[in-house]
Amino acid sequence: MEIEGRTLDRGVSIHDVPIRILTVALFISIVCLMASCSHPQTAAQSPPPPVFQYLGEWGTSGTDPGQFQNPRTLNTDAVGNVYVADDGSPGQIEKFDATGHPLLTFGITGVQNDWDIAIDEGQAIFLVDVSHAQIHIYTPEGEIFHTLFFRYRPGFNSPTSIAIESGGDFYLADSGTGRVALLNPRGRTLEAWRKPADMPTKTWTPYRVRLGLDGNLYFADPENQKIDKLSGDGHYITSWDFAFSDAKATRDTPQTIGLAVFQNLVAASDLGKRLLDVWTLDGQQKLTVDFSQHPEWGQNAAPTDISFTPKGELLVLDQPDMRVLRFKINVAE
Repeated sequence: MEIEGRTLDRGVSIHDVPIRILTVALFISIVCLMASCSHPQTAAQSPPPPVFQYLGEWGTSGTDPGQFQNPRTLNTDAVGNVYVADDGSPGQIEKFDATGHPLLTFGITGVQNDWDIAIDEGQAIFLVDVSHAQIHIYTPEGEIFHTLFFRYRPGFNSPTSIAIESGGDFYLADSGTGRVALLNPRGRTLEAWRKPADMPTKTWTPYRVRLGLDGNLYFADPENQKIDKLSGDGHYITSWDFAFSDAKATRDTPQTIGLAVFQNLVAASDLGKRLLDVWTLDGQQKLTVDFSQHPEWGQNAAPTDISFTPKGELLVLDQPDMRVLRFKINVAE
């Protein structure tokens, strides 16, 4: 048979041609469908977490374990336990695990407006008593072990903050005299210095001190509205600005500011302005948080003090709402 000059051979009928075409098309469709099934479809991407990510909270007003009356300062130990010093009636220190479960509560006497708290590698608890110019050292079980007196020590009579080295020696910041000292656990001064000569301020009021993993010291200086970075032996490295409240600190009215360092981040907070800032170790700003713009964290939420956990979470002591808030900072290095 001829069709427009062509012959269909091998016994194929002209009526079979459309069927052949449909069969081939169906085969190709089945192959394509099998190929697509062999590769799982890509799931819809979730939105990235917020830069300042809320993780949870604990605490409320009261006198039972896990409750607060007038929490002033907090810090963490090497395994993630959290310690809060409370100027209630009576004054006490509360210890929590990383999830906020109460582990220990013990009373502290003769301490008003305690300013700073730190824990050494053996979980001994160092509490700065600003009103009496003392540092009280407690055992991990909450028993008083030793007290260091500074009222009549030349050059160091207004201790406000400490940062403990891994070996047990600690740095002491004295805001009243503008001095810093490195002391051993028994209180013997190993070295000391005043404001470095090349620091670009006339005065220096180191209210908070924190020790970074880089071996450098970081200070909060609210009088000059600065964060200062010094080497471990007191040499000036750099400074950058932070808007601390203008209120002056006294022994009866502690400066409600926080300072924390973790790996490559430095954070500072101010209760009066309800602000928190985060920088890199060289002062490059990464984040600013105005707690007044976040009522979802609490009607009066304000960063009274801050501390990083060993995992890098940032704990915020919120004194107005009697709570501890947990956050994760999601910023690129």
